[in-house]
Amino acid sequence: MDQEFGPYVFLGLLGRGGMGEVYRAHDRSTERVVALKVLPAHLADDEQFRARFLREARTAAALNEPHIVPIHRYGEHDGRLYVDMRLIEGQDLAAVIAQGRLAPERVLNIIDQAAAALAGAHREGLVHRDVKPSNILLAERDFVYLIDFGIARSMADTSLTGTGMTLGSVAYMAPNDSRPASATRARMSTR
Repeated sequence: MDQEFGPYVFLGLLGRGGMGEVYRAHDRSTERVVALKVLPAHLADDEQFRARFLREARTAAALNEPHIVPIHRYGEHDGRLYVDMRLIEGQDLAAVIAQGRLAPERVLNIIDQAAAALAGAHREGLVHRDVKPSNILLAERDFVYLIDFGIARSMADTSLTGTGMTLGSVAYMAPNDSRPASATRARMSTR
């Protein structure tokens, strides 16, 4: 990828995931440093991934919850989709846990804030579907942000998940979410 991307100048890679690469970038149009998520080049022509990426952008941009990272804007540049969001300085919860045991009071504070983020998403009719330590960012004074709505869905929408398809991080899924839909239906019908 080039050093420049539309009005953005890349300052460094922050991370990679299934739905994109996140860069620290300088937005020359607003003169601020942002987190810029860009759909990887190898997925730019995949309509299903494009739809999920745009859905994540629209979903997160519509949320007005202090514990969800604000989206400044999203769009497309040279065939590549992007999301411009607030840069959060801090660590993800997985990295914090790896450093050692957390005090119970700290754990309760983190859980309370993550639950507030989920409640805000649920009020808007959204299910996150991938809550795990690496998707919880801790900023200054342990202010929590829930990130990565890439596989979130509307409570009424199932159109971007195929029958028998499982999305999420298996280690953090409820047992009924880790089976294909047909197996879940069969298990439920025997009760």
